[in-house]
Amino acid sequence: MKIKNQKRNTKAKDLAFEYGVSIATVKKYYSQDREDYEQEAAARRKQAFELRQKGLAWREVADSMNATIDAVKSLAKRYKQQDLNLIG
Repeated sequence: MKIKNQKRNTKAKDLAFEYGVSIATVKKYYSQDREDYEQEAAARRKQAFELRQKGLAWREVADSMNATIDAVKSLAKRYKQQDLNLIG
């Protein structure tokens, strides 16, 4: 029984200890499907790029996405490199 697309707030190590199973078992049952992960990642890249295109400062983009400045810069850069090439 795999738990679909549920993000966990507790570390896998803590859950494994609590339930007496291995960390690998916890990750197996809580892991996100690859397709869903790819869709979510593409949406985050697009969001970072579009917010920056609207004129927001990197700090504002980072705050709105609950991420670091370096993370959103990286997301926007990857959007330009990967996703825009697929579109155009």
